[in-house]
Amino acid sequence: MISGSWKEKRPILHIPLSPMEIALEIIAALGMVFSFFIIIQVWPILPDTIPTHFGASGKVDGWGGKESLFILPVINIFLLYIPITFLSRYPHIFNYLWPITEQNAQAQYYNARLMLGWIKAEIVGLSAIISWRTIQTALGKTEGLGSMFLFLILLVLFGTMGISMCKSYQAR
Repeated sequence: MISGSWKEKRPILHIPLSPMEIALEIIAALGMVFSFFIIIQVWPILPDTIPTHFGASGKVDGWGGKESLFILPVINIFLLYIPITFLSRYPHIFNYLWPITEQNAQAQYYNARLMLGWIKAEIVGLSAIISWRTIQTALGKTEGLGSMFLFLILLVLFGTMGISMCKSYQAR
């Protein structure tokens, strides 16, 4: 069901990026570059078969060709980085927990954009860590992601969303 947000007449504001948003964009872009860089750097020494999947415990439970290392960074570019970067330009079309008014629009839009920036940077960073740990596991230098990795991912992402929801509540 489509919420009433599409039927509301929301203000369309052009809010410049804050220094924090610019920093998050740089961090996310560098994370993408780092993901490809580390793969290219170690490509010649990687075995033909590498870990391709890790279970909830952080242990390897799937193996495949080393070409699979490129899947995560490519997915990040086309299903995360580009769409979120594009979407963040139109905060007036997002779903919000509270009605958007002329008085709270700027604060709500900024908060929503900032949350997307944080999530984008976090997912790119966590994906770079996964790529790094996959490479380290393939080279026999470590065993998987570690038992706390899934907990870390959930804590970081839900923590960011929780903080953003609190700020959205305050700006209502």
